Amino acid sequence: MKSINARYLFFAFVAFALFGNLAFAQDTTFRRVQLSYGISLDIPSHWTVLSQDMRKNIGAAGSAMMDNAGIEGPSGQKQNLLAVNATPDPTGSMIRVSVTSPPDYTQADLAAATAADLKEVGDYLLKMFRQLEASGGPKIIEMQPVRIEEFNGQLALVMPYVRANKFGPSPWQVAQYKIPVSNRLIEITLSHRQSDALVWRPILDRVRRSVQF
Repeated sequence: MKSINARYLFFAFVAFALFGNLAFAQDTTFRRVQLSYGISLDIPSHWTVLSQDMRKNIGAAGSAMMDNAGIEGPSGQKQNLLAVNATPDPTGSMIRVSVTSPPDYTQADLAAATAADLKEVGDYLLKMFRQLEASGGPKIIEMQPVRIEEFNGQLALVMPYVRANKFGPSPWQVAQYKIPVSNRLIEITLSHRQSDALVWRPILDRVRRSVQF
């Protein structure tokens, strides 16, 4: 009984220390979202889901930046399936889900990738980001090492980086997960303002673990 009480007191202390009151997550804190292609994930119930028109605007802006910078886009057709912003405004965290068909690489390609291959990918991405900056793209502060990790039983190409914040002093941590599955590439982007990482990171970790496809 003493060990159980000690454990309870520890969790109570953590909750009070982080949020000022004891508010353990309930079932209504997150809700399940079903997307096309059999993709599903949990998102915070109170976050704002952007409309289809807003998703199209985001996609159009990205395409325009790449075109203005003279960067050739992906060979496949990209669909923006989900865009979610944390509340309140200005948002401090974002979730993005998209699918590109067909993919530019396969699970076998990821399994065979070497450390040198991953470094080459990171160097290429940083070069593209620098080109995009001149066309209104994000300013990249740090391109972190590209890696491969397991994601829902599949291999994912993970591309993390830190970008500047146009609306405040704190930079943003971004992680893009690219998972080739069958005839498509699933892309999941999770990002948050670094100054509030204590709040946003546990939420995004929960979102990432919930993804199924």
